[in-house]
Amino acid sequence: MTLPSLRCAWLSLDRFDTRPQRLYHGVVGALQSAGIRVPAPGLEALTALGKGLERDPAVSHDVLLSVLEHLTEPVALVIDDIQLAGTGLASGVVGMLATSAPQPLRLILSGRGHPPLQLERLRHGEGIGEFGAAELAFTRDEVAEFAVSLGYDPGFDAGPIWRRTHGWPVAVHAGLNTSVEGRNVPGGGPVSFGAPMPLADYIAEEILDQLDPPLANFILRATTCDWLGHRLAVQLQGGSDGGTLLEACRRDGLFIEEHEYGGGESMFRWQPLFAAQCRRILERRDPLLAERMHRVAARHYEDIDVCQSVAHALRGHAARQAVASLGEHWLEYLLFKGAGALEQVCRDLPSPWNEDPEILMVVSVCRALDGDSVAASELTQLALARTSVLDAVRRRKFDGFRALFEPLPPHGRPDERSPAGYSQPSSGETPTNGPATTSGLFLLAEAEFRLRRIGDLAALMLQPTAATVSRWGTLEAGSMADLALAFACAGDIATADDIAVRALDRADGLGRAAQDRMAAAWLARGIASYWRDELGAARAQLVKARCVGGNGFALSPLSVLFCVLVDCASGDEDHLADSSSALESYHQQGSYAGSWKDFHTIAKARIAEADGDVDGALALAAPLGAGGGAPLVDVLLAELLRRGGESRAAVICAKGMADRHRNRCLDASMSLTEALLAHAAGDEAQAHERIEHAVLLAESQSVLRPFTERRDELADLLIRHAVWGTSHESFIAARMARHADVPRHLRTRSYWTLTDREREVLAYMRSVMTAAEIADALYISVNTVKTHERSIYRKLGAAGRREAIKTAAERGIV
Repeated sequence: MTLPSLRCAWLSLDRFDTRPQRLYHGVVGALQSAGIRVPAPGLEALTALGKGLERDPAVSHDVLLSVLEHLTEPVALVIDDIQLAGTGLASGVVGMLATSAPQPLRLILSGRGHPPLQLERLRHGEGIGEFGAAELAFTRDEVAEFAVSLGYDPGFDAGPIWRRTHGWPVAVHAGLNTSVEGRNVPGGGPVSFGAPMPLADYIAEEILDQLDPPLANFILRATTCDWLGHRLAVQLQGGSDGGTLLEACRRDGLFIEEHEYGGGESMFRWQPLFAAQCRRILERRDPLLAERMHRVAARHYEDIDVCQSVAHALRGHAARQAVASLGEHWLEYLLFKGAGALEQVCRDLPSPWNEDPEILMVVSVCRALDGDSVAASELTQLALARTSVLDAVRRRKFDGFRALFEPLPPHGRPDERSPAGYSQPSSGETPTNGPATTSGLFLLAEAEFRLRRIGDLAALMLQPTAATVSRWGTLEAGSMADLALAFACAGDIATADDIAVRALDRADGLGRAAQDRMAAAWLARGIASYWRDELGAARAQLVKARCVGGNGFALSPLSVLFCVLVDCASGDEDHLADSSSALESYHQQGSYAGSWKDFHTIAKARIAEADGDVDGALALAAPLGAGGGAPLVDVLLAELLRRGGESRAAVICAKGMADRHRNRCLDASMSLTEALLAHAAGDEAQAHERIEHAVLLAESQSVLRPFTERRDELADLLIRHAVWGTSHESFIAARMARHADVPRHLRTRSYWTLTDREREVLAYMRSVMTAAEIADALYISVNTVKTHERSIYRKLGAAGRREAIKTAAERGIV
């Protein structure tokens, strides 16, 4: 039976309902009102019940229960704002009804947080249903429907207000009804939700003023930061009870959620819109306290999160503190926000701090990284002219800036063949140019990623950085993550995966700030897993990269592209639909320049091919011509053209990459495409040369995906290549064993049928490997290999290896 068909009694509480007498009076009165409005059998005794509470409350409670047992039809009792009943709720009439009410009574409690009632027995049975903020929040469609009911145009875009309010009904209503924002009514212009929503008064009166003053005051202080932990809560509160009050907020559902991070640390996040309105309330009530809270937060984050530290220092009108934080940790700011954001925050500092020598040197580095060497030199000279204001400590730091700036070449990046004069150190050797040059190399490596170049140079420059910045914590983990991605882009997936794992382990003990910087590490692991043909792991890691990096991760589109490749390979239609949607979402944003259009085109073509539409795939790829784009795009394009029967265009595409750099994974894949093209053209020598080149590159890195996706076409060619001769017998034999598939008519087990292990050994026997080498490849003993060989000879009636392979081929086993 649904709620609208029930007889309903409604009681809204206020702060005076903490008195048991008043609460009992309200409950009985609400039940009686429902009975009077809609008479029904069994309600006479309820109507005649007195509203006064006896001296012994148990007597009145027993009488009420006995009356309710006479009900013949269900009655719903709704008690709203239950949090106002106070801590004595469990021992009063509501607690009694919650645990002992007869079946006809439906008790519905509405309020903020969990009421102090004994409900565990019901939670573990079937007597309770609970709805939280997530269930009560408006969906995007519901926001649009509500907007239309208020007079907005049916085409109203509910997305902006839904994302800003998280579906909070009160905030949605306030945003749609505010007079300071335009309305998208018929004939009107588009709606903008840039202005603050008029929620501050509602929150102040309906939420904060209904709480105990200590808790309300804590909320106003603690919402200075959207995220906080127990230590920051204590600092903002200015007392040891900050942690207790934080837990009270979580327990009572006061617009805050708990999140778990590495090392067992708990972090709490306020609902952003609620926190923003609380900050407005505090600024209005006590602006000096609001500024002091921001300064407290800035000091807390000074060595933890430079971005947060600077932002809070500026809000707290503590420019000196912001400058000190930037001077000490500006490289981390660059790591998180980029050169543009770092330059902007430096220029936004109030005078005279925006002309401080340290700040001018930071801006000069930003200018140099963007290739504006003229402006960088002018800023450097201006900084040098103002060094008289620096004390001895800051002067030494300033000289460090100069050392950092000087290694930068005129155009903000080194020549590929000689990166900033840096030569690869030998094993165990530490770079001798010092921390300044190390930092400069790190910045240049970041520039390599922004310019979407190959990964070799970035990897070369990042190696000394990752080795020498351990004292910087988060920066170390971030540089290791970028180093892992650089190696992945360069095709050294074994090194990439190893460094990515170490970066993630390092970040795990550094808290949220470091873990939020691990998108590059997850992307590196996803790329490595894809090339190793570990598709399940690859997808999980690529999705993690997108989740961690969010919209601010510049390489999120690359994560989506590899997700498409993984899902096309695995054939999971649901996953492919998700990755296709994400691909289009990034494309519609239009914020990714350079080669993104080609990536999008080849990804769409691969999706069409995975759906079985080869002609459609070729049509989608037509704008790419015969190559000449990014290496990954050309490798995928050449193979698509070959499979689609466009052999001439595929050959042209492959030849176009002959003199261009392509990493080991891409080179191995393209070499297999070239081998199949040569085989189809009858050039067996060229086919074998290309296969040998492919396995040379693939074996050391365990690059298996190019072999797996061409499995059927490579089966015979690999056997011929083993006979032709190879220096990589073990790898070739493993590929043949993996791709060998017993025909259906031979799958029935019998005395004459080879076991799985015997077929695996037989696949290795087609190479020139000895029994000892086969044993090493299969991690078994030589005697075991010889036992399997004797069994194979017996079952096939063969006298030796050559005859066994011939008989197996005649029977269709290989």
